[in-house]
Amino acid sequence: MNFVRAGLSVELRRILAVIAIGLILGISFQAALEGVLIGLLAYLFLSVRSVRRIFRWVDSGMRSAPPDTDGVWGEISDALNRQKRRHRRTKKKMSNTITRTMRMTEVLDQGLLVLDANNSLDWWNRAATKMLGLRPEDRGNAIVNLIRDPDFLNFISSSFVDPLELSSTTHEGRTLEFSGSYFGKGEVVLIVTDITRITSVERLRREFVANVSHELRTPLTVIKGYVETIKDASEVPSGLATAFDSISEQAAKMQNLAEDLLVLSELESEPQPKNLEPLQLHTLLIAVVGDAELLSEGRHHFEIDCDNEIMLYVDEKEMRSMVGNIVINAVQHNPEGAHIQIQVRDEEEDWEIVVIDDGIGMELSEIPRITERFYRVDSSRHSISGGTGLGLAIVKHTLNRYGGSLIIHSIPGEGAKFRCRLPKQHLHQGH
Repeated sequence: MNFVRAGLSVELRRILAVIAIGLILGISFQAALEGVLIGLLAYLFLSVRSVRRIFRWVDSGMRSAPPDTDGVWGEISDALNRQKRRHRRTKKKMSNTITRTMRMTEVLDQGLLVLDANNSLDWWNRAATKMLGLRPEDRGNAIVNLIRDPDFLNFISSSFVDPLELSSTTHEGRTLEFSGSYFGKGEVVLIVTDITRITSVERLRREFVANVSHELRTPLTVIKGYVETIKDASEVPSGLATAFDSISEQAAKMQNLAEDLLVLSELESEPQPKNLEPLQLHTLLIAVVGDAELLSEGRHHFEIDCDNEIMLYVDEKEMRSMVGNIVINAVQHNPEGAHIQIQVRDEEEDWEIVVIDDGIGMELSEIPRITERFYRVDSSRHSISGGTGLGLAIVKHTLNRYGGSLIIHSIPGEGAKFRCRLPKQHLHQGH
C-alpha cells in the first residue's frame, strides 16, 4: 500500500500548508482562527469534489479515463484504474478459456450435461442434443421429466457409484450408458456414452460362447461314451488302455469347461435370477461339502457352522454352484491336511457365507485377478486337480445378480478367506 502512504503524505503537507496560509492571512486581518477555518473548509470542498468525481467515474463503469485528481484521491483513482485493467485481462482470459473448453466439448462423441442442485438442466453439449433429443427450451426443466424411466430416476437419486445402461428413447436400437459426478454446490455433471456397438459385440460374444459350448456337449458325451464302451467290452492292451483313460479324462475336462462357459453365458444374459424359491442354507452346504469330499478323497477336513433355520429365497442351482466353486477351489489348491470351514454370519445389512481355509494362501497382487476368466495362479502351487479357471468368475457374476459382492482376504502361508455377501432382502420371509 505504498501508493496510499504517498498520497496521505501529500494530503498532510497540503493540510499543513492550508493551516499555515490561513494563519498568516488571518493574522494580517487579526482573525487567525477564522483564516485557518476558511482554509480547511476550502480544502474539504476540494476533497469532496474529488471524491464525487471518482464516484461518478466508478458509477459509469470506469469506461473512460480516471478523473484528473492528485494526492490520495489521485492515487486511489489510479489504483482503481489498474485494478480495472487487471480485471479486464483476467475476464478476457477466463472468457477465452471457457470458449476453448466449450469448443472442445462440442467435438466430443460423449454427451455432457450439467444439472443444477435441483437436477434441472443448466447446460449440455451438441452430442447430448443428438443422443437425448434435447431442445433449447428444455433448459431449466428437471432431467427426470425429459428422461422418463424408473431406473434413471433411481440413478439420479443415487451417489453415481455404478453407471446406468438404458435403451435410447429417441433412437431405436441404440443403448446409452449414463455416469455422473457431483461438483460445486450440489451440481451434477452427467456423461452419456453410446455403447450400442460395445453391447452388440458383447451380445455376439455371449451367443458365440453359448452356442459353441452347447455344440461341444454332444460330441464330447459321445466320445466319452464310446471310450468307456470299448474299455468295458473287450480286453484292451495296456498301452491303449492308458490312451483311452487319457482320452476319457480330457473329454471330461472339456465337458466341465463347456458347462462352466454355458453357466457364465446364462449369468451374463440374465441380469436377474428367475427360479427363486425357499432354500434351507444348511442343507445346501451339506450337499456342497459332500461333493467336495468326493474330490478330496479324505485329504482335507471340512466343517460347517450354520444355523439350521436359515432360509434364503434364491435359485438353488445358482447358489449351489456359487458356494461349490469356492469350496472346490479350496480343495484343488490346498495340500493334504488343510482345514476348510464354511461359516454363515448375520451382519447388519447382509448375510455372509464365508469359506475359510488354513492352506497356502496367495499373494496380495493375485487377489484382484483371481475372479478373471481363465486366470490361474502360479503353476508351481499345489493342486490335486485341474480346474477350468472359470469357477471364481462364476461366483462373482452370481453374486452380482443378487446385488451382493465377493471379498477376498489371504496371506501367503496362512490360508484364504472368501466372503460372499448377500443382501438380507434374499432372506425368506417365512424365516
